[in-house]
Amino acid sequence: MELFYRIHRRLLRRLVGQLQGLSAGEMMVLWKVNKRGFCRVTDLAQEICISPSTLTGILDRLVERGLLERFPDPDDRRVILLKGTPRLKGFIEEVAEAIEKELIKIFGAMPVADYQRLLVDLELLLKYLEQEKGDGYGKAGDKDGRGHIHP
Repeated sequence: MELFYRIHRRLLRRLVGQLQGLSAGEMMVLWKVNKRGFCRVTDLAQEICISPSTLTGILDRLVERGLLERFPDPDDRRVILLKGTPRLKGFIEEVAEAIEKELIKIFGAMPVADYQRLLVDLELLLKYLEQEKGDGYGKAGDKDGRGHIHP
């Protein structure tokens, strides 16, 4: 897990100009809301494993920047819903394009054999993530066909 965290952190550092000063937590919120279209604040807090009070601070900043809107649920006024603004869509498109350009640059600097091996490994990871049996992550102790045993 540490490896994924380090890769994510270094990629974000390379993209700091495109992120307009947003934190990794703020970016996670924006990606989730953009993907869903709209969501309940409490559901989002649970999904990204942060307290509702921490999420409130993040949302205040993102609403102030014009990237998100909060509104009451028409069926239950105690529930607050979130949705992205048109500005969010444009921002996400810019960041996704910047990420793609940065990855192309990184992959272009890799030897072809390393790049091809990475693609095979990423496809294997995706296969395990997409499995619908059990918890969706493969079975503990499974061999991956290359002699590696997964915890």
